[in-house]
Amino acid sequence: MSSRLRLCLVAAVLLLAGTGCQVTLAAGVDTRPGGGGTVRAGLGLDAEALREVGDLAGVLRVDDLRQAGWRVQGPKAEDDGLTWVRVSKGFADPGEAERAMAQLSGPAGPFRDFRLTRSGSLLRTRTMFTGTVDLSGGLVGLTDPEFLERLGDPRLDALTRAVKVEVAAGLPGKITTNAPAKDGGRAVWTPEMGSQLTLTAEGDLRRLAPLVYGALAVTAAVAALVLVLRRRALSRKR
Repeated sequence: MSSRLRLCLVAAVLLLAGTGCQVTLAAGVDTRPGGGGTVRAGLGLDAEALREVGDLAGVLRVDDLRQAGWRVQGPKAEDDGLTWVRVSKGFADPGEAERAMAQLSGPAGPFRDFRLTRSGSLLRTRTMFTGTVDLSGGLVGLTDPEFLERLGDPRLDALTRAVKVEVAAGLPGKITTNAPAKDGGRAVWTPEMGSQLTLTAEGDLRRLAPLVYGALAVTAAVAALVLVLRRRALSRKR
C-alpha cells in the first residue's frame, strides 16, 4: 500500500511538472463511538491536471491495494471541482487503525507516527489522534528520489507548488485540536511544503443516555416498591 500510494502521486505529477495544475493528496481517519472506523487516502486532480494525465484510471494501477483489503473508488468528479481516486480501509480497534495509517506512506513517507488511542467509562469516551506530517524535504517521500534529482530547480519549484497535502481526523464528541480548521466533526490540517507539523486532536464524547436510563430504572423501581407497600398496608387494614 505505501509504495503504491506514493507511485500514484508520482504517476500524476510526472505529467504535471512545469504546468499550472493542482494536485491534492488527502489522508485521514474517521472513528465511531464504538472504537471502529475507517482510514482514508485520496488523490485529487483539477481539470487541467486531468487533461494532462489523460487516462487516470490506467495510470494509477491499484490492483495491489484491493488485494491488501483497501476499497478503491474513482476516478470520480466531486463537488469541490476535483476528480478523485480514493482508497479506504475499515478497522475494528485503534491497533488496526494504526497499522492501516502506517501503510499510507511507509517509514520514509511524510505521514509519520500516526496514533489513535481511546479511553473512557460508561458515561464518557475520549479519543485521541496524534501524528506528524513531515514535508521539510519538500516532495521527498511523496515522489521517487531519482525523479527529483532529474528535475531542474524551475521544474521542481513548479511541481512543489502544484501539490497540496491535507490531513483530516473525524472523532466522536466535542473536538479539541491544534488544527486551523474544522469541517463538521473533523479536524483539518493543510501543512505547507517545506514544513513539519505535529497533529493533535481529541474527541470528548459524553453520554447522557445511560444516566437517564439509570434514573428511569431507579424511579420505576421506587414506584413499584411504593405500590407494593401500599397494597400490603391496605391488606393489613382489612
